[in-house]
Amino acid sequence: NKEGELEESGIPASLVAKFLDERGIVVEKTGPYNLLFLFSIGIDKSKAMQLLRGLTEFKRGYDLNLTIKSFLPSLYNEDPSFYEGMRVQELAQAIHDLTKKYNLPELMYKAFDVLPEMKVTPHAAWQEELRGNVEEIKLEEMVGRVSANMILPYPPGVPLVLPGEMVTQESRPVLDFLEMLCEIGAHYPGFETDIHGLYQQKDGSYTVKVLKN
Repeated sequence: NKEGELEESGIPASLVAKFLDERGIVVEKTGPYNLLFLFSIGIDKSKAMQLLRGLTEFKRGYDLNLTIKSFLPSLYNEDPSFYEGMRVQELAQAIHDLTKKYNLPELMYKAFDVLPEMKVTPHAAWQEELRGNVEEIKLEEMVGRVSANMILPYPPGVPLVLPGEMVTQESRPVLDFLEMLCEIGAHYPGFETDIHGLYQQKDGSYTVKVLKN
């Protein structure tokens, strides 16, 4: 809304992006509630009309509250038992509620306001990894440890932690943001964020490589 707060209901952009992808419409970048489309010089009107038709079809299906099985068959096939009987408004609201739980607007502002603290150069961190002076720890234990790798969620494709940086209590929102992305992916099949630098374990938890103390 105008105050920068999340409304009670909302439609995550990732849901719209999946719908458009099934129709061959490429979304260049996807944020929590924003989409970026690129049109090259010389593209004719038909491409724009294809996008408008796709967005209109999404709205129609959302307003009718269609089932995931009929509305997003490829997503349904990710986990049929989970999505059986679920409807699009229910899924949209569930993901929206998770972002509200973490107070996403404030969290994103803080995550990029106070950055992790540089302890060693990226080159030095890489050299330590080559020497085997690294260990894997759980993501939630990362505060106070120096990252051995770049941690980059895609989308949006912006590094949150660089090799040699340490997440401090002041920059804790960076970790909270990563945990939110992991939780959404854990709860809803097909919505996992590709996070370079994190390692998913068999039990669903995530670990990260840090320099040994």
